[in-house]
Amino acid sequence: MYSIFVASALLQTQSGQLPTLQVVGNKINITIAGKKQSVNANDDPGKEKSTDHVAYRRDDKWAVWDTKRGLTVRDGDKVLSTKLGDIAVSPRAFTRDEILKNLDSFQSKKRLKDSDSLSGSMRIGTKCYFLPRWTGKDGKTWLEALVVVDLAEPTPKPKFLGRFKGFSTASKNIDDKLFVVKDQLAVVSKQGDTWGLSNFDDGTTSFDFNPLGSNLISYFRGGYFLETTSYGTNIVGQIDLASGVRKNLFETRSKAVELADGSTLAVVRNRDNTVIKNLKTGGQVTHGANAYVAPVDNYVLVWTKDARTTAWLYEPNRWTALATAAN
Repeated sequence: MYSIFVASALLQTQSGQLPTLQVVGNKINITIAGKKQSVNANDDPGKEKSTDHVAYRRDDKWAVWDTKRGLTVRDGDKVLSTKLGDIAVSPRAFTRDEILKNLDSFQSKKRLKDSDSLSGSMRIGTKCYFLPRWTGKDGKTWLEALVVVDLAEPTPKPKFLGRFKGFSTASKNIDDKLFVVKDQLAVVSKQGDTWGLSNFDDGTTSFDFNPLGSNLISYFRGGYFLETTSYGTNIVGQIDLASGVRKNLFETRSKAVELADGSTLAVVRNRDNTVIKNLKTGGQVTHGANAYVAPVDNYVLVWTKDARTTAWLYEPNRWTALATAAN
């Protein structure tokens, strides 16, 4: 095992210590300002781990979503669990013809009446909002419904508020695509080839949609989005949802572009290399096609696994390598 450290005095941490790396077996050990942490070199950080539940509490009242039971409302010893199947046949959600088609698809097993996932949730005051998702046998979302549980009510229970325009880009069993824009509950959604901001006005209980672009692949917290073009490229950009002002950051022919909620990094995978871009500065660094990338504090850890594991720790504003190590 060996380690090589490359940095200038200007890149030292506040403690005066340079970050260090060690690769021991499958563990990459990082020490930053005296604090030690480890990363398993066998884990792919690009595969986000989904939580199995989300919970909101007020005194002895709870509103909980979990992957097995769906939405559970607990008030002391009283417990109600539901997967909200009634919404799938509600006249408030569908026309009569649509309900008949839904019933046919339930019978043919192309769809299930019960929701299977959660696209997002959040609490505003005593109100807990949930956006359950229904996924068809083809893997596509066919229904998302906004539901509220008010924990201030004497007997809280789920209430169906309506449907956002279009569908979110949620894909995890429990996702986080619900947020607030201009004091209104909102989600970035797709309607056909058009995508935009869909919001809910709690005062008027109405839904609205503001188009922002086309051919959305996914939207990420921080305002970053990934679109595809009609001529076969992908565009990564950033948008201010409040004003609708957007800018394209870069375009690539790669079909493998990785972004994450809250991250300012984009990982672009090509046949022969992996390009890691800082979306704030536009700077980038290139590694082998099999590179793994993970943020560590204010730094970026990159490693490859060939005959041996080699790791680099970068300061991402200038992509200066502070440390590198291999086993």
